Amino acid sequence: MVNKKSKQFVPILLSAVLLFHANEVYASPAFSRSDAEWEKLRDNTMEYEEIEDLIHEYNATVLNNQVEYSKQREDPTADDVARSYRDDAADLRSTITGDNDLADAMAEAQARSLEKKADDNVFDLEVMRYSNILTEKNLTIIAQSDLISYYKSILNLEVLKQNQKLLTEVLRVTEVQRSIGSSTNVEVLNAKNNLQKTETSIIQTEASINKLKKSLCVMLGWGYQASPDMRPVPASDSARISGFHPDLDYSKAIDNNYELKMNQRKLENAVSEVVKDSYRIKIRDNKDKIGTDLDKKYREALQAQVAYHEAQSALEESARKMEIASQKMQLGTIGQLDYLQQQTDYLTKQNALKIADMDWFWTMEQYDWSVNGMASVE
Repeated sequence: MVNKKSKQFVPILLSAVLLFHANEVYASPAFSRSDAEWEKLRDNTMEYEEIEDLIHEYNATVLNNQVEYSKQREDPTADDVARSYRDDAADLRSTITGDNDLADAMAEAQARSLEKKADDNVFDLEVMRYSNILTEKNLTIIAQSDLISYYKSILNLEVLKQNQKLLTEVLRVTEVQRSIGSSTNVEVLNAKNNLQKTETSIIQTEASINKLKKSLCVMLGWGYQASPDMRPVPASDSARISGFHPDLDYSKAIDNNYELKMNQRKLENAVSEVVKDSYRIKIRDNKDKIGTDLDKKYREALQAQVAYHEAQSALEESARKMEIASQKMQLGTIGQLDYLQQQTDYLTKQNALKIADMDWFWTMEQYDWSVNGMASVE
């Protein structure tokens, strides 16, 4: 079995992580996971359920943030910096003698500027820690969304290729009809154009799939040219949505929200009342927007549930028509073109249901992310 992390991950991080050996760039120490857990993360299989752990252990941005955080711990604290600004301001004021109005005014202005910097200095290690967590969670969400997009694009590609077969047959039939005078050159040209458009869409979709795969490989610790075994996205759980209660979950979303935690910490660090008032307003606004976001995500999950059931009904109807078309094809009462049209409709409805299932799953994931600290406050 290929050990992706030791053979493929290290090269893409040599410059990003100061040429550390692979074992020295883990965000977590070796003892933080069992040997079996590490082996599972290091195998050559990309699984949706492992994305959060893969981002934590192998993403270049996350690892760099860990390095920067460690370095920052040795630097002056927010209190140290603020005290330095105030000391500098006091030194400037000590130069005010009353003998030179211009010089005295400049010294006073500079002193006030330094004091304002001290008042505005609300960043500290705790804020940095929350900021790093927020970055890591956002990267996880992006990777999860990209994996879903990857599989949706594969399903769309299948439909496009089926349409290509159908349109090829349409062109053949139209050309035959033209030869006996029942269609025109314009109709043949339109059939060719439709086929060419579909072939162009196939090329574009294949490029998009390849781009998503490469992006995921880099984000999750594989090399750019790697070809991991990519496992399907989990199916939606119809019982899961019954556990969503925005009114009850609101307090959890407030307690967990990382943007809110940062602003609350900045309020604690603030000195001047002006700066404090600014963060009090931000915090109130954050809380309102967290509630709005939670309600929005809940409605989206309900809408996705309805869309899933509609896609289910559409597939059932298409399946009935497909069965009839197959029987007629065996009896020779319909031609290849009519059969391909029904076959294409059936595949389209099949894949539409699979996409609806992924969309429903993703809306439920997004609701949980909102509860677990990632509700939007913008």
